Amino acid sequence: MNEATSELLADANDIVREQLALAWREHIERVRDVLEAQWPERMERALEETIAGLAARLGEEHQDALEARLQQATRSAEASRRELIQKLNQITRRLRGFEDERQWSNTLVDGTRGFCGRAALFLIRDGKLHLETTRNFDDADLREGIPLDQAPALGTALETRDTLVAMCTSSELSEPLAAYMGRENSKCYLFPVLARQDVPAVLYADSGEVDVDALEFLVAIAGAVFQPQTALQPVRMAPVDGLVTITTPTAAPVQKPEILSWFSLSHEDRELHLRAQRFARVQVAKIRLYQSEKVKNGRAAHDLYTSLKEEMDSAREAFRREFLNASDSMVDYLHLELVRTLANDDAEVLGKDYPGPMA
Repeated sequence: MNEATSELLADANDIVREQLALAWREHIERVRDVLEAQWPERMERALEETIAGLAARLGEEHQDALEARLQQATRSAEASRRELIQKLNQITRRLRGFEDERQWSNTLVDGTRGFCGRAALFLIRDGKLHLETTRNFDDADLREGIPLDQAPALGTALETRDTLVAMCTSSELSEPLAAYMGRENSKCYLFPVLARQDVPAVLYADSGEVDVDALEFLVAIAGAVFQPQTALQPVRMAPVDGLVTITTPTAAPVQKPEILSWFSLSHEDRELHLRAQRFARVQVAKIRLYQSEKVKNGRAAHDLYTSLKEEMDSAREAFRREFLNASDSMVDYLHLELVRTLANDDAEVLGKDYPGPMA
């Protein structure tokens, strides 16, 4: 190869290299232009996909943890509910099986464990409060009894037949009781025990967290089983070691002679009676709450039935359908509650057109 040919080849090689370099630079510029034009969008899309994936994973983990906590809380709540139901059932069985009033009192007060820190039961006899039994209290010499007019808070609980929150002061509980409770200016709870038209006792509770719902259930059961076996008439009592014991209980006549004893009823009938009592209280409470003006006018006119005919007839029909038709031993608890709560224990206030008890 001569010199001229070599020069031509060298020039051609340089030209090709230069063209390749230009083509490469042009390609790089195009790639850069494309990247600059599409990079932000692609980066944003990539970030969104990454964040969405991360959020999904975190959400799944959080959901799993939340579900696990909910399941644990549900299991714990179920266990607590079963334990509470078992405890209340045990107390109910013990109350139903009482043989005398002292055993009934001790069972009721002992059943308050876990629902309040301290408890005391006062029997009402001859217009006085008599301390029957206590839990977590020291012994006290209250054998003479405390007149109700000296303990306004307890008198109010008896009059209204509703749970009452009071202060442990001498002006509300009387000086002897306030001194005995030893919780000056602290809060206490009073639960009247209802047995038909009578209030034979009041349960006192204080200290720590007081479970009002549980205690109201206990006194309701206690009142239901107390009524058939203990008297509505006053009974004579003798003091023993500073406490009160029953010596001569007197049986009171019942409105339905065929119900000789609560224990003569089957378990199903007892449950039906308790539900009927609860139904009656709820129906009359609704009338008092939502028809207060009619109740006021009816009381003033001694004619509650005319003022509340629609509400009373509706409640009576529901009670007849659900309870009276379901058991031959059923008592017209709705009538008793109407007389007690709306008519203030004066049946004449219901009016001359009131149809009277359904059973």
